[in-house]
Amino acid sequence: MVTQKDIDLNTPLDARAPSTLSKSALTPELTKAAVTLHGDRYKQSQANLTRFIIWHPYSLALYSLIFPSILVYALWDYISISDNLVELYFIASRNKRDFIFHIIKSGPTIAGIFGIFGFIAYILGDEVGAITDRYVAQKYCDYTFGFDVKEFAQDPKTPLLKNGKNSELIIYKDQPIAIGTLKPDWEQSTPDNFIVNITGIHVRKVFKKVDFDQLLIEWAVLRARELYQEYLLQKKSKTKNGTIFVVTDAYSFDKEQEGTLIRCGFKLLSSSLELNPFSPSLKSYEKFLNRLLGISRDTFGLLLTTERDDVELLKESDLLEKEQLRKRH
Repeated sequence: MVTQKDIDLNTPLDARAPSTLSKSALTPELTKAAVTLHGDRYKQSQANLTRFIIWHPYSLALYSLIFPSILVYALWDYISISDNLVELYFIASRNKRDFIFHIIKSGPTIAGIFGIFGFIAYILGDEVGAITDRYVAQKYCDYTFGFDVKEFAQDPKTPLLKNGKNSELIIYKDQPIAIGTLKPDWEQSTPDNFIVNITGIHVRKVFKKVDFDQLLIEWAVLRARELYQEYLLQKKSKTKNGTIFVVTDAYSFDKEQEGTLIRCGFKLLSSSLELNPFSPSLKSYEKFLNRLLGISRDTFGLLLTTERDDVELLKESDLLEKEQLRKRH
């Protein structure tokens, strides 16, 4: 097996390393880093889903009803003998310790309510988070890249090497921090309608505020055009007015990613309550909760035509034009 470049997503980048930013296609030595980044996408999605459920409008509405009710029950001895809030204040002031004790006594109940919502978030989020744990073991990564990843990583001269061009890694301080991967649908594609699936785009969490995801989407669109031209040559087709259909998935609770896709011209095509695209296993109660909370895996599409010159709009991107993007001294 080719010596792999290791990355630890829980460790900050070396502050002493030169601040270089570059791009690279997938190579055998970058395979482990690429798999790690793609797998981390689902771990981060699990965290996003947990926050989405905890702060969902339905959850907030229940908090606003349940928590005051718990406090009223705990302080009923004071409330029942008070005619108004002012009188309640004076009574509480004369019995501060006892009043505070009753509030503290309601703490475990409030914590239990949060625990219930946390448990619901765990149940729903585990379907997404488990993908990371199974990403290599159940060969989900092979689906993402479109070939046998283990075979690709073992041989620096593997025949699969050309498929590495279908992935783009952004490297900062000699560490991969973002990746985009696409896979042509050879079975359904025709010279008139070429279909490409962006199977994964992920940016390391600490670099989320940088528009690397948008740059990778732009790269994917250009790469789809290149693959289409290669496909026409392979089929010896003279089609001039064909279309390229680029599709990708995003989770409804990841508003940033969906917003980026929309800004790049993608349109929502369909939604599925099944969050695991590799091994569907949705239970009936999970389906009910997903529908209730608006949790789904949304499919977006972008239709390109070979007559249009919209590719020129993307060619100004530094990421797509230069091997060395930026160097800071």
